[in-house]
Amino acid sequence: MVRKTYVIGHRNPDTDSIVSAIAYAELKRQKGLAACYPARAGKLTPQTEYILDRFGIPAPEYLPDLVPKVGYFLTEPAVTVPETVSLWDALETMERRNVSILPVVDEAGRYRAVLHHNVFALNITRKINPHRKAIVPTSIALLEKTLQAQPVVTFGRDEVVKSRILVAGSSLETFKSHLESEIAANALVLTGDREEIQRHSIERGARAVIITNGMAPAKGIRELAERHQVSLMISPFDTSSTAFLILYSTPVRTMADETAAPLSAGSYVRAIRETLAASPSRCVTVVDEGGVVVGVFGESDLIKEPNIDIIMVDHNEMSQAVEGLENYRIIEILDHHRLGNFSTRYPITFINRVVGATSTIVAGMYVEQKAVLTPGVAALLLAGILTDTLMLRSATTTDTDREMAEYLAGLVDLDVGRFGAEIFGSARHLADAAAADILGMDAKVYGACGKRFAVSQVEVNTTDELIGRKGEILEALRARRAAEGLYFVALMITDITALSSVLLIDGESELIRKIVFPKVEEGVYRCRDILSRKKQLIPLLIEQMESVLGQDTPVPAR
Repeated sequence: MVRKTYVIGHRNPDTDSIVSAIAYAELKRQKGLAACYPARAGKLTPQTEYILDRFGIPAPEYLPDLVPKVGYFLTEPAVTVPETVSLWDALETMERRNVSILPVVDEAGRYRAVLHHNVFALNITRKINPHRKAIVPTSIALLEKTLQAQPVVTFGRDEVVKSRILVAGSSLETFKSHLESEIAANALVLTGDREEIQRHSIERGARAVIITNGMAPAKGIRELAERHQVSLMISPFDTSSTAFLILYSTPVRTMADETAAPLSAGSYVRAIRETLAASPSRCVTVVDEGGVVVGVFGESDLIKEPNIDIIMVDHNEMSQAVEGLENYRIIEILDHHRLGNFSTRYPITFINRVVGATSTIVAGMYVEQKAVLTPGVAALLLAGILTDTLMLRSATTTDTDREMAEYLAGLVDLDVGRFGAEIFGSARHLADAAAADILGMDAKVYGACGKRFAVSQVEVNTTDELIGRKGEILEALRARRAAEGLYFVALMITDITALSSVLLIDGESELIRKIVFPKVEEGVYRCRDILSRKKQLIPLLIEQMESVLGQDTPVPAR
């Protein structure tokens, strides 16, 4: 499997997080990292959906978590065989490729069965049991290939028929009685240069006559076989070897294990140990969602590194990252937030700049590295800057953001003001969203004073519609706080027209009494001139927490 690199933002991603991942993955591909893909750790906001649709850009792959899955540890393509090949060819493949199990697939690559030494030994023992007549499902084509036989006359070449092997090792009369006791049309007659056996078998309508030791058929036998539509071939091997090889001409699926269920590539590694232990070869076939075989997972893979690398954008704290990220090698971080409690096992590229948006950093890297900014990517980065700086009005906005926004707008012939108004006008879709979904948009969990708390932020042209739903939203805040055991949960509704915000909050009464913002009604506060969550609101809320709880070392958020 090709090693992948995912560029991914934080949980509950906002527009800046999504477009930064898309644009930076494109930059890495331009610079030679071919298998680099954008990803997202949460649902798209209506605003982000609008922007992606506006420019015809597909959404990044959704990774709800990065808890280790089987597919992340597959390093080599699966060695498979079609279900129609012979058992002999399949066994040769196992030996040549040095594999302990061999998935058997249909013409589309979908899993059908698996061949392993245990099932082969069991099935071949049944075939050579002297107390039972061996029945060999095979076709004329498979017989010719397995025996390396010279075809003389061929009929029904690809039809697989359950056949019996008859070796003409006795007198003609005895052989005739043996053939009479069989269904001639299913009989594979093995004989040497005995013309009378060849003629009688063909006249009785045997399925095939196989002449061994490389001997040519007697004069007139070919014409007789054509007339009776009996297949005729010459095996280069002696009779005993030919009989032995016929057993291996059966289609591999008839000798494979059809009861062995494959693993899904999306199966969690922690949940498959019993499945591995129950497998005779300690290996299990892995399939994708369509049932196509994508690899083989064995016990030795449990100690390998996954085949995925990570580039984090728009965050640098594990508390904000997709679940399970700590299991992978992080090779880069691009961010514009405060530094969290973060460490790696090896040096990495870490770019953290004091700007209003990660999109500003990514756009600057395109310029620095002389990469091609396509119109679509340039427009996305412009949208990322405008949304994260509230149309360049947030307290986090820098001159670098303003300059880069104008540069990108010039590339795609967009007016910064009109484009920003268009983007934020798309927020009207929020009015139709469920309260729990609104809280999930750009939601972040923080830690301070030994407590954890969550603050979500949405930007709108007017707060009226959401304030009209305050009862529903406050109830959703209470439900989330109880479910996650948080000190408080808040929603910051930012009016980008009035350059002000409204705070809806549910929390411990000791904190709520200390809130200094003007109170509109229970749980609702007016935050005039506050637009930035990270630079304005969060510092004020932490200060009020400290006045209630006392200062303490911040704890990692979940």
